[in-house]
Amino acid sequence: MKRKTFLIEFLGAIGAEEIHWKTESETSIAGTVFYEIGNSEETQDFVWHAQEYDIPSDKVLLLAELLHENKLLSLDKITVSRQELHKLFCAKIGYIMSEEEFLSVLNALKSIEVPMVDNGKETDIFFIHE
Repeated sequence: MKRKTFLIEFLGAIGAEEIHWKTESETSIAGTVFYEIGNSEETQDFVWHAQEYDIPSDKVLLLAELLHENKLLSLDKITVSRQELHKLFCAKIGYIMSEEEFLSVLNALKSIEVPMVDNGKETDIFFIHE
């Protein structure tokens, strides 16, 4: 369940309007991203090779949620400065997080790769970068 929660925010930040879940096992979760609800032409299959205990921390989830809620990505690129993102994140969590700790959270988010699947093969990745 935590994998789904994270992917909703992560893929949502990248532009997913809806996710249809296909398969879920102990080692992976797969589905289809819909960029426009009801438009089967604007979709992308994916598979994330992660177990429930591999998911990022709650702080990384909150950062993905912030990016999603505030539409702070252009495709997969963060559209605000690192300083502005830090400020917005501190406001979201309700306390001033050190620059060092924030960078750790940001780097953890940027390290996540969710493979795209085309014709049954992993062809590209979803990721977030500055």
